[in-house]
Amino acid sequence: MAEIMLLSKFKREKDSFIDIVRKVKKGDDLLRNEFINSYKPFIIKSVSQIINKNIDIESSEEFSIGLMAFNESIECYNEEKKYSFMDFSKQVIRRRVIDYIRLSQKNANVYPFSSFDDTTNFEEKFLMDIRSNHVYEFELKEEFVYLEKSINSFGITIEQLINSSPKHKDTRANCIKISRLIAENEDLYQKFCFKKTLPFTDLKQKVNLSQRTLEKNRKFIIAMVLILKSNLDVLKKYIEDLLK
Repeated sequence: MAEIMLLSKFKREKDSFIDIVRKVKKGDDLLRNEFINSYKPFIIKSVSQIINKNIDIESSEEFSIGLMAFNESIECYNEEKKYSFMDFSKQVIRRRVIDYIRLSQKNANVYPFSSFDDTTNFEEKFLMDIRSNHVYEFELKEEFVYLEKSINSFGITIEQLINSSPKHKDTRANCIKISRLIAENEDLYQKFCFKKTLPFTDLKQKVNLSQRTLEKNRKFIIAMVLILKSNLDVLKKYIEDLLK
């Protein structure tokens, strides 16, 4: 199964991303430069989304601001917090670029501020397709680190998730439907969070599956709920792909 191979690959490499951030923060400047260079496509994408236009990295002041903001996010990132590095760095880049534009607009109207959130005419096919460059690998590894912390709080390890993932497409589809039901129902989700397991009694009244079936796929369903309720965009796309 593709998803089993994906999880297995992550298991072998899961520490590489956080290890890089730790080493950079300890003063490995060579690694810092390599890390930032590897993330340039991500920085370009983030800055371009903010200003709603493609950028020329050779002459763009906004891109320079984005580079500095990304470097800042490395220094300020706290891996103990409940947010991913990608989300954190995007926010730092956005804040710094908008601050720069606001300052620039005191002298000239360079970019209409009302256009910052309107990306309907933007070249998203190129900039938003993270699978088109190697940044996807970094994002995937980092999201899995976050996912592992989340499932650990429910008493589940990555190994257990790999071994318990349903092999049949119909079973996976049913499990994801249940996950969506929990994620979208506030009462069920609160019980899920409080009990750190599936709300079996409530689910049996809403879905046509036995408790035995629910229990057999419990770990997978829990992981899917946690992904759906997160900002893990790569893994959310992975869930959509499972349903195809």
